[in-house]
Amino acid sequence: MIYAVKILTPADTDVVQAALWYEARLPGLGTEFMAEVNVAAQRLTKNPEIHRVRFADVRRAPVKRFKFHGIYYVIQSGEIWVLSVHHGRRHPRWLHERRRPLG
Repeated sequence: MIYAVKILTPADTDVVQAALWYEARLPGLGTEFMAEVNVAAQRLTKNPEIHRVRFADVRRAPVKRFKFHGIYYVIQSGEIWVLSVHHGRRHPRWLHERRRPLG
């Protein structure tokens, strides 16, 4: 089964903010970050259950080249809902709050 990926607005904002941060450090790196996130999200379409559950039903997929970043997602109704894309050192408390409205 091929899953559709739905990147929620807060996750899209996360990607843009991280890309801007990388771009300020080295021109072109922000674009590369966004491309790596897209590749990681596309990998999820084939087998999203490969990644272990971090809490409740939220899973984390790595972003290969940017190894400290991850895509945090849930599987809902045959779709992959991306809740967040963020650095692994960030405290997960706010991610719990982002998950709560989805039910």
